[in-house]
Amino acid sequence: MQGPDIYAIVVGSILAGLLLIRILSTITSWTNLITVLVSRHLTLPLVVNRHRYWGPWTRATALVHLSFIAVNVFPVFFRVKSLSSAGHRAAELALINLVFPLCANHLSHLADLLGITLRTCRKIHRTCGWMGFALLAFHVVAAVQEPGFGFPLNESKNLWTTIAGISLGLLAILSIQWLRRFSYEIFLRTHQALAGLFVYGTWRHLPAGSRRSRPYLLVALGAFGLSFLLQLVIFLYRNGLCAGRGSPRALVTFTSRKAENGDRVATATHIRVLLPRPIKVEAGQYINLWVPSVSLWSWAQTHPFTVTSWSKGGQETMELLVQPRRGFSADLLRYANGAMDGSVSFLALFTGPHGTTIDASHYESVLVVAGGFGIAAAISHLKRLIYGYNTYTSLVRRVHLVWQVESIDEIAAARHLLNNLLDDDILDAGYVCLPTISKKSPSILHISMFVRSGLEQKKVPFGEHERACLYQGVPDYQHIIALEASGEEIERLSNIQHNIQDDQGRLLVMVSTAAEVRDQLRETMRGYLREGVKLVELDYQPSLA
Repeated sequence: MQGPDIYAIVVGSILAGLLLIRILSTITSWTNLITVLVSRHLTLPLVVNRHRYWGPWTRATALVHLSFIAVNVFPVFFRVKSLSSAGHRAAELALINLVFPLCANHLSHLADLLGITLRTCRKIHRTCGWMGFALLAFHVVAAVQEPGFGFPLNESKNLWTTIAGISLGLLAILSIQWLRRFSYEIFLRTHQALAGLFVYGTWRHLPAGSRRSRPYLLVALGAFGLSFLLQLVIFLYRNGLCAGRGSPRALVTFTSRKAENGDRVATATHIRVLLPRPIKVEAGQYINLWVPSVSLWSWAQTHPFTVTSWSKGGQETMELLVQPRRGFSADLLRYANGAMDGSVSFLALFTGPHGTTIDASHYESVLVVAGGFGIAAAISHLKRLIYGYNTYTSLVRRVHLVWQVESIDEIAAARHLLNNLLDDDILDAGYVCLPTISKKSPSILHISMFVRSGLEQKKVPFGEHERACLYQGVPDYQHIIALEASGEEIERLSNIQHNIQDDQGRLLVMVSTAAEVRDQLRETMRGYLREGVKLVELDYQPSLA
């Protein structure tokens, strides 16, 4: 290579680099507009409204699923010579699709590895599973149509093939949502057992020398083994292996009210998990708790709970707020009468913390909408927002919590959590402050609690705090979002100097509430996307059932 050639390459590379930087800068400037267009026309509008058994489906959801179906159907029939050949292609594609559902025994752990939410991981798991079922069903139909088809069940290979097919069919049936509501724990163990039967039956069905189909099962089993081993190591470490401080303990207390007959009835359960070693928990994350001694069958059950406690560093205790419903939470209530004024202790193990967190530090305002026990998912986010404001590491200048409850009893369950938030919401409350900051600097947290029934007045102050009020009725979310998006409620003082660049006007809406309210908020949000408003649904969403 001559000198001029080297010079030409160097100069050309410099010019290409400058052009690439310019292109990336242009794309970045258009990112906000593209995000607004995608949200307004794809991710927010609903094609199928929420139904008891399915939905809601947005345009983006429908488009992704239709594309996924097309990508799977096209290879089955592209230049196919016979129905039998199409059936074999369908079987191979089915095994490829089933690699994802079979590669981990715990979806929470798989979601953490991939850096996605549990909700997204479940959707992928369910979609791949249903596609695998449909392709294998076509494979069976194509095989039956072959001339001279025979399938004697006295041969072990055919028997296991039948067992695999029945297992997959039952997996598809049991994945229907309303069937899972009877007992989620039974559904989960049955689901895992049927998956194991399907894998073994499929392995027996495939020819011993198959070089195209068996590798897919081997990949799935290999990924399953590696993820299980990694999960086991993390589980043992976080639960105190070699820590010298024993296993975690769960201290359970109860919030109660007086019934009409004078008896005290538990309305909420509070669990404090004492850890053998400090663990870093991000805002909004959850753990899967195993308490084997609560009931006869609790040894076979794990239960997800959102962690309400948060700190900048590692935590030596994790606090949980549990809604009394059925199953494990109902079993805990059996200990309420004996521990109404104290606590009861259990041996406990856990996995996690699981889940993603939301970085709200680049928004000027944050609106948190919670419904019922959805407040549990909001508490840790509120703590981190207040910490960021007090330590000047966040742009957030206003946080508004809107909490909708059915009765005043639900507020009592989280009263101490809200009071702690309001007490921490002071610039000089235990934090290192800049010398130019006045001790009368404003706080950022404002709480509006809406009680559907049981409140005698339209507006009642919450304790001694002027920043928290109780209201009779339901929130007007259209008005609330319009007011928060305008920025008029933000108190700006000239003596507050932030050490970060101002980003005035952006609003983040965090949601953990009932499905109907979420749908209402999604529709309302479409009119405020150009103002920099973003809607985020937290990992935990309360349900009526």
